[in-house]
Amino acid sequence: MANEHRFLAVDFGAESGRGIIVTLADGRVDMEEIHRFPNRRVELAGVVYWDFPFLYAEMLEAMRICAARGVALDGISVDTWGVDFGLLDKRGELLGLPVSYRDGRTEGIHEYSGKVMSKDEIFQATASETWAISSLFQLLAMQRDKSPLLEAADTFLNMPNLFLYLLTGKKVNERTIVSSASLMGTDGQWSQEIIQKFNLPPIFGDLVEPGTVLGALRPSVREQVGLGDAPVIASCGHDTGAVVAAVPGEGENWAFLSCGTWSILGTLVDTPITSPRALELGFCNEYTFGGWYACNHILGLWLVQELRRKWDTSSDPWDYNRMTGEAASARYEGLLNVADESLLAPVDMESALGEVLAKGSQPPPKTRGELVRGVLASLALEYASQLAAVSELAGRTISPLYMVGGGIANKLLCQLTANACGVPAHTGPDQCTALGNALVQAAALGILSGADEIRQVMRNSTDITIYNPQDQDLWREKRKKYDELTKTD
Repeated sequence: MANEHRFLAVDFGAESGRGIIVTLADGRVDMEEIHRFPNRRVELAGVVYWDFPFLYAEMLEAMRICAARGVALDGISVDTWGVDFGLLDKRGELLGLPVSYRDGRTEGIHEYSGKVMSKDEIFQATASETWAISSLFQLLAMQRDKSPLLEAADTFLNMPNLFLYLLTGKKVNERTIVSSASLMGTDGQWSQEIIQKFNLPPIFGDLVEPGTVLGALRPSVREQVGLGDAPVIASCGHDTGAVVAAVPGEGENWAFLSCGTWSILGTLVDTPITSPRALELGFCNEYTFGGWYACNHILGLWLVQELRRKWDTSSDPWDYNRMTGEAASARYEGLLNVADESLLAPVDMESALGEVLAKGSQPPPKTRGELVRGVLASLALEYASQLAAVSELAGRTISPLYMVGGGIANKLLCQLTANACGVPAHTGPDQCTALGNALVQAAALGILSGADEIRQVMRNSTDITIYNPQDQDLWREKRKKYDELTKTD
């Protein structure tokens, strides 16, 4: 693999998007961000849409930058957030702007859907999270409200597949993004049980594996951006699936923790876990390059980010380094249930955290550093609780834990996580989404042999820091205390 290979990964997040050139050479990978742009929602006549034409134009701009720099691309692909979609008519034209999952159209949808299938039955059929925002429930909201767009629809495409269609003219649905939709069965095919019981229209086309080559850009797109004949590839369209594909795990029994505003903790599984216990524990199953993983979504560093937003002023700066430094020197033993629903979107995070501490009869923190210490320790204990849960569901002892994402910059959190979980925490890299996107492109083209070689490339390219668990007698007591708090909270 002496030759260099370059890939364009367009990564659309719910808040911003990026165009990234990923270079693979001699068993190592590197990345360069060449274009960044905001993602924004637009309310029109009471409906919250994505500004899709803007996003499409910014994707083309990233491609123009590659052309202007003379970058010879080996492949192009797109990943996005989950659940949202576009509908095409019989002519292949887009029926309206894609609606954002933050729109209120799915309010009360479980009352409507529950008359046909319960949440438990939907979970059994799809192994996926039954969030009201998932694609299934958005479609059911359109059905309930007798949307003329649904009646006119010929093709359903989740967001990354919609972008790829506009680039190539190929209508496909890639499995990682569809696994976020509550529409794919545990066999990796469209769930006919769901489609038939809910009487959904025949709008669901070909399902393809991540790492499927779609072909060349449309001639009109090539003319607009000035690129050559680089193939467009359906990589891991779901950003989480791309992250999991790039975790530098080694062996059979590791777990991953994608650590950011939200945290996602999970492990690879041979087949989806759909037991009542999995549903009780809040786990779902999603797809990545090479197969399934079971995971749980955890409220993450949002708690600290909101504290910083309140505290950080020009006259008294509170950046993350200061917050972590103050927490590291604090001697606070209070814990709180970081999964408390009151912490999802409070007006004042500091007050909300204080109320959750009081609910658990915990001592109030005397300083800001003590509060941050309590949040980080509690977050680490929540990770430990979820690691124990996924170990139970998978039926095996899981170690080590690979931490990736921006949260690994918080070394205190990494050490606390190792302490709480009682297993080594391997950290790195801080960005996996675009790398997973690009390396799956490389596998699609035969440049890499598969999932194992992708992980080997990531290990070659990453300085992994290992945090070993410390003070285990003390942390076993903390785990008991946290379990009691969360059981009675």
